[in-house]
Amino acid sequence: MKGKEILDIANSNNGYLYSEILKKYDIESTYITRLIKKGKLFKVAPGIYITENTIEDDLYINSIRFSKIVYSGDTAIFLNGLSNKQYPEYEASVPYGTHIPQIDGFLIKQSRSQHFSLGVTEVETAFGNKVRCYDKERCICDLFIRPDNYDYEDRIYVIKEYKNNYLNFDKLYEYAKILGVYDIVKSVFEVVGWN
Repeated sequence: MKGKEILDIANSNNGYLYSEILKKYDIESTYITRLIKKGKLFKVAPGIYITENTIEDDLYINSIRFSKIVYSGDTAIFLNGLSNKQYPEYEASVPYGTHIPQIDGFLIKQSRSQHFSLGVTEVETAFGNKVRCYDKERCICDLFIRPDNYDYEDRIYVIKEYKNNYLNFDKLYEYAKILGVYDIVKSVFEVVGWN
């Protein structure tokens, strides 16, 4: 396989090559090594490469490295367009017992919840790469499950943003019942006259 063909494959994957794609197209490591020596590919993590014009996307790279990661907390809120505030570190959750090494700039939480998968969806990062993340309704419920994890003004902003642009009471209340926060979620939306 020629270098140009490999770069075309990478470009069709938003500038990324990683183990799954290398296996799919039967790309041998010797070709990758040659492209790295020519400055056409760069290794950004074990088994993950980007083309010379691709910007590193930490959220995407770590979701490839650790497939069980689900972006949560403030990171999920930001990825879902519910906040315009970026935070100094990314937050992600994994099922309890999943071992993930320390990653600079990432706060990884092990979740014991039997509802870990509730609301998992895919969203695009700022660089157009799809990552696993909790959806808007799960983000709203999480505000009430762990209120101390969020600044009060941030919570109000997120709720208003959800109400003004994404409101889906059926889905929100369904999640709230499953997660045990139905009464508080319903009362908050009723008190402010949003129901």
